[in-house]
Amino acid sequence: MAKVITVMNMKGGVGKTTVTTMLSSIIARYDLDGSGTYKVLAIDYDPKFNLSQSFIPSVKYFDLEKKKKTTLSILVQDDQALDPYKLVVPGNHTPPAVASLATPILSGAKGRLDLVPSTLDLMYVALGQANTQIKPIEERFEKFIDEARTIYDIIIIDCHPAGSVFTKTSLGNSDHVIIPVVPQRYAVRGIGLMMNFISSKKAGAGPTPHILFNATPRSYVTPEETAIRGNALYGKHCMGTTLKKYKAFTEVEEGKGYVWQSSKPYSTLAFGNILAVATETLKRIGI
Repeated sequence: MAKVITVMNMKGGVGKTTVTTMLSSIIARYDLDGSGTYKVLAIDYDPKFNLSQSFIPSVKYFDLEKKKKTTLSILVQDDQALDPYKLVVPGNHTPPAVASLATPILSGAKGRLDLVPSTLDLMYVALGQANTQIKPIEERFEKFIDEARTIYDIIIIDCHPAGSVFTKTSLGNSDHVIIPVVPQRYAVRGIGLMMNFISSKKAGAGPTPHILFNATPRSYVTPEETAIRGNALYGKHCMGTTLKKYKAFTEVEEGKGYVWQSSKPYSTLAFGNILAVATETLKRIGI
């Protein structure tokens, strides 16, 4: 059964989509632990659909959106009734089959990367105020993840950074949470909010948190990172490797510009960096 990872921080601007892009593509393409590559499903669970823009050419994306092959279809069955002020709860508790929404991105001898793209229309769900039980939405998402667990080795969810039905359903169906943190002022606030959401999930039965420092300096450790690592509450959750600040990590767009294709300065170092972070991630999730 697949391990499910949510990538999320309640504080914006921490590079969660960059982290999701890098980890999902590297894990699907390269043998990091001697057991081969893995079958990875990335789910773009953010109305901004940045992950989708990274992986899919625009012409293909708009075709998929037109055919309703997005995360919105996981949650609701009829997008004609969307209302910005009211959350429309589906009557049908069964989501589409995983294969009907998953779009192939990368493939290899054993592993592959598929994506369920997002759509700006998902914002209707984010903003809608629920006046009734949202159990059908939660049940649809849970059933979708349960089926995906039988198909893939790893599922990575790029989750909308706000307290919403996305937060609840993503964390509620995840085994692990990667919390990207840019070591700067107020970074600890985002960590604290995430820890509160995780711990309140099910009386201690929530997903395991992993703090990943992102966009860190290449030649030194910031005081903010040192302080968080020394924090009695958060230090034990910090990953040993950090994702350094390399331009090559932000070049992926419309399925081009992967770090292993980059000719940017320091791209070789960037490649080695993401390999190290991905390898530690696999060890931490016990794959």
